[in-house]
Amino acid sequence: MKNWAATVIAMGALVLPGQIAFADQHEQEEAQRVYLDEEYDEERDWSIGLGLGLVELGDNFVQGGFVVSDDDVEQYLMLNLRIPFGDRHAHRGASSTGFRGYLEPELGYWDGDTGSDLLLGINVVGGMPFNAVEFYVGGGIGIHFLDSDLVVPGGDDADEALGVNAHFGVDVSVSEGVSLFAMGRFDLVDDDRDELEGKAAVGLRFHF
Repeated sequence: MKNWAATVIAMGALVLPGQIAFADQHEQEEAQRVYLDEEYDEERDWSIGLGLGLVELGDNFVQGGFVVSDDDVEQYLMLNLRIPFGDRHAHRGASSTGFRGYLEPELGYWDGDTGSDLLLGINVVGGMPFNAVEFYVGGGIGIHFLDSDLVVPGGDDADEALGVNAHFGVDVSVSEGVSLFAMGRFDLVDDDRDELEGKAAVGLRFHF
C-alpha cells in the first residue's frame, strides 16, 4: 500500500510541473493574442492619398487627319482611399514586413489645352513593407469622362470611355499617421487617341 501511494505521489510530482508549464504557456499565448487584437484595433490601416503630378498624353491625337496634340503634358490631380483586406495581423504599421492587400477607390483629373479627363476607378494594390518604407504595385479599371476634344476635335460634349491602368510606387513614413508617396502609372483608355497616358505624381497619405 505504501509502495502504491509512493508511486502515485512520484508520478504526480513528475506530471504537475508539466501541466503548470503548459497552462502558463497557454496564458501567455492568449495574452499575446489579446495584445495583437488591441494593437490592430489601434493600427492606422486605412488611408487617404492626395497627390499632384504630370500626365503625358502621347502624340497620337489624330482623327480624320486632324492633329489635336503633339506630345502634350498636363497637370494631374489624384485622390484615393485605401482599404486593407486579407489577414488582419498582416497589417502592423511601420515595424512590419510581409505583404498587404488594399482595395483603392480613386478619383483623378487633368485639364489642359487638349481637353480634360475625369476618372472614377477602383484598383487592387499589393504592398510590401520594409520597416518605414512600403513598396507597392497595382492595377485597376475605371470610367473616364472625357472632354470631346479628345474624342471629336472641336466638339462641345463630354464622352465616357473605359480604361485600365497599371501603377507602382513607394510610401515613406514621415510621422505618425502621415507618409510621403511617389508613383508612376500607365493608363490605357478606350478612346480615339489609341495612346497610353503616362503619369507621375507625388503626394501625402494620411493614415487612420
